[in-house]
Amino acid sequence: MNELNIAKTLILKRKEKGITQDELANYIGVSKASVSKWETGQSYPDITFLPQLATYFNITVDELICYEPQMMKEDINKLYNKLCKDFTVKPFDEVMDEIREIIKKYYSCFPLIFRMGLLIVNHYDIVDEKKRELLISEALEIFIRIQETCNDIDICRQAKSMEATCYILLNQPIQVIDLLQNSNFPMINESILLAQGQMMNGQMDEARETFQLGAYQNLISLVQNLVGILQNADKLQMKEIERRILAISDIFELDTLSPAIMLSSYLTQTQINLIHGDNEGAIKSLRKYVDLATRDIYPIIIHGDDFFNKLDRWISEIGTGITRDDTIVKAGIVAAIKNNPMFSLLSENKEYKFLIEKLSLLEE
Repeated sequence: MNELNIAKTLILKRKEKGITQDELANYIGVSKASVSKWETGQSYPDITFLPQLATYFNITVDELICYEPQMMKEDINKLYNKLCKDFTVKPFDEVMDEIREIIKKYYSCFPLIFRMGLLIVNHYDIVDEKKRELLISEALEIFIRIQETCNDIDICRQAKSMEATCYILLNQPIQVIDLLQNSNFPMINESILLAQGQMMNGQMDEARETFQLGAYQNLISLVQNLVGILQNADKLQMKEIERRILAISDIFELDTLSPAIMLSSYLTQTQINLIHGDNEGAIKSLRKYVDLATRDIYPIIIHGDDFFNKLDRWISEIGTGITRDDTIVKAGIVAAIKNNPMFSLLSENKEYKFLIEKLSLLEE
């Protein structure tokens, strides 16, 4: 899909040249009314006039029609998944050059540009450490530009969240606070209001879908927030938070529904137990991490289950949820344990050695 925005170019170039609609009409040989319709977007100039107009304003035809190539959602998803795979089989710089060319070509296709920024953030850590800050800064510029130039509220909201993520990765906490500090006001749950409106309008199937999606997103958010609280908990709080996370996980079968969230949770639980000197608790949490990581959970994508069975349309809109190729994902899961100096505290523990051997099978 391509969007032509000749109207804004005509207005801009005519004013730059200091001429009236009458003067432009006389030069081209059309009526003033025709020029007016071109500038208001009610009609387009005949194709035979385009070279004449471009020459008059000393620009190319592409610049005149403000050619802005767009990409369909399905093609964006396919391209994203292809580039994820490319990161595992091609040199990193070669893939990055392709991403930059895509961004340059589709500079106004904001859903695509957002996904390219996301792609960079999801793969910055597989490159040499010296290059990582530059890559995150490059992604940061993408997310800022989206907010400055895109009119899609949802994309801008996502770009703002990713901007904050970039600041975290760049170790710039003040920027995060400045960006998001006004986001802590009581949350207006728009999905509930939407679902209620749908019910009042007799759209029962749509309402069920909206309620279910809201419940799913809030469930994932709840666990993420509990994991965040866990990181600053004392020993007593830690055990209670662990208990609640595991209870929620058991009720909603989160190991299957959202393994990425639970892997993060088990890893954090392991680390916090070590910080509090509870090696036995750390081994218990690590066992859950390894058992889940070595199950048939790949590719790790967003999906529903028998309970959350109304998510298909939403998932199709956002893509499959694949953010990294399986090879990179598995390597990261293993490295999170083997390359973490904190786990040296368990190096002589027999079960720890067994779990590391089991986890290492992912690398084969």
